[in-house]
Amino acid sequence: METATQERTSRVFEQAAMSNGDAATFSIGVTQRVIGPLAELTIAAAKESARLAAELQIVALEALHDAQSTVLRRQSAWVEGLTDPLHLYHRGCLETLESTRRALTLMGTSARLVTQASDRLQTAAMDTGRRIREALESGSDTRDTTRR
Repeated sequence: METATQERTSRVFEQAAMSNGDAATFSIGVTQRVIGPLAELTIAAAKESARLAAELQIVALEALHDAQSTVLRRQSAWVEGLTDPLHLYHRGCLETLESTRRALTLMGTSARLVTQASDRLQTAAMDTGRRIREALESGSDTRDTTRR
């Protein structure tokens, strides 16, 4: 009598351990399918950040180059300004307008670069969300079929 009860109890514990093992295996599988896309999104975000930083640095260097050339032009204009101050004033106003136009163009370029980067990241995030949703849905479908 005692042996049969022990055997039944042992079988019940073995079945429970097997189902817990199946649940752990299932959970690990779903976790791996979710972490994969998240890791890829993180890598894509890091690459996009590096790309954006490089593009913005290029724009900043172009702005610095323009500013340096403007300073060099204005230095030579001071000599002419002693003979014709009205021409110096007129030339200064024109260069100020041109510098403002270039600054606004550079700001627009920077804004465009940031917008493009955010669009690419949004696309990557949407794709990652879709892949995670599919992983979770396929995991729940698998779990439902194993329960039956």
